[in-house]
Amino acid sequence: MIDGLDYIQSLGANTIWLLPVFKAGSYHGYDTVDYYTVIPDYGTNDDLIRLIKEVHQRKMHILLDYVVNHTSNQHPFFKDAFNNPASPYSEYYVWLKKDQTSYSSFAGVDSMPILNYASLKVRKYVMDVALHWMDPNNDGDLSDGIDGWRCDVAIGPPHDFWAQLRAAMTAKNPKSLLLGELWTGAKEISSYLQGNEFDAAFDFPTLAELTKSGDINGGGLLSGKSPVAMVDISLRVAQSLYSPGAHVGRFVNNHDTNRVMSAVNGDTTRARAGAVWLLTAPGTPMIYYGEEIGMKGSKGSGPIYDEYRREPLDWYKAETGPEMTGWFKPADRNNRPNDGISVEEEDKLSGSLLELYRRLAKLRLDNAALRQSGYDLPKLDSDQRNLYVLRRWDSDTLFLIIINFTGQPVSWTTAPDLLKVNDQVFKLESDAPILSDLMTSDPGSKMTIQPAGYAILKAAK
Repeated sequence: MIDGLDYIQSLGANTIWLLPVFKAGSYHGYDTVDYYTVIPDYGTNDDLIRLIKEVHQRKMHILLDYVVNHTSNQHPFFKDAFNNPASPYSEYYVWLKKDQTSYSSFAGVDSMPILNYASLKVRKYVMDVALHWMDPNNDGDLSDGIDGWRCDVAIGPPHDFWAQLRAAMTAKNPKSLLLGELWTGAKEISSYLQGNEFDAAFDFPTLAELTKSGDINGGGLLSGKSPVAMVDISLRVAQSLYSPGAHVGRFVNNHDTNRVMSAVNGDTTRARAGAVWLLTAPGTPMIYYGEEIGMKGSKGSGPIYDEYRREPLDWYKAETGPEMTGWFKPADRNNRPNDGISVEEEDKLSGSLLELYRRLAKLRLDNAALRQSGYDLPKLDSDQRNLYVLRRWDSDTLFLIIINFTGQPVSWTTAPDLLKVNDQVFKLESDAPILSDLMTSDPGSKMTIQPAGYAILKAAK
């Protein structure tokens, strides 16, 4: 991981979110056994602290996965309390029978018993975990501590717990971040983003419009199967509901969904259009490792399921090399040697998906207008209504992002009104886009954008 920091920074990232790193009962780590010990396959606690320090030396940030809706049924507290009402840990879990042989569990999975937040002892226990890793040696020097937490199943624990945790984290590090996995509707998400609980949340409602289903490929806007109006509405709803200071994490796939390249049925042009959407969208883009090189992955039909969506990052052409993990390589895996999909094969390849991600990331970093909150989705007439059009601006610069997710060519001419924001008037630096694909220009400013094509126009005052 430390050796890969240069690569991560090349994608424009300033924050790393690690999936669970603490000892757990299964490969994915979402059933914690020991919140204070790193999984031995990953390294040691000292290795984790070294990574944290290396990240901070680069002026980057690091988040860990906070899995406290439930523990593993192999957690020592649960093992002591199961079938033992006299256990000092009885109040830590939600029992369905007095003899404590039946209990509530996450998603009905027996290995993930749910914690009881009516217990003050539970709250103290999990809050101590959170604060410990913000300053592991408790010396007041936060350079060896994480910058915040991504909170798994955040709709599980009650609102008042998150408010307690937010206050405690702020007291320890005023710049710390609390990011919620709130897999629910926009209205409920907004109730967590009122300023005293989460600083940030992932935008699951918009993801649903982009891909329609995390488990079935070929749906949603990215595949050209849903109208652009649905994503437009989702972004507008988020803009109206979420507090202005909230960070909204936008993404096109994650470890619980099919990978975006599979979601678009291997259509590279649509994956590239998805990258343009992601890295120009309002909010904070989240890249799930491997999407930037086009790795595939769909949920298995059993008995192996999510592992196919979590195959190791393919660093090398040969699918093997120094420090590359090989924990999951079944015969029917998605990623193979010499398939053109690896960091090594795409690193310096002109026109590769990796190059596009890097170009978009640099464009975003170099232009404050692509990171500021000023944006809208203008209402368009005629067949241009079928295009995804986003305007982003600051006091000096305006960007027009135009993407054709439909299955038909669409003509585009930049109307003068699109270059006006309130009382500001901008002028295109050139009729030619600064970045485009599958787009042709006619004399003047008229363009034809093919299916999955895009154009980014830049204007200045």
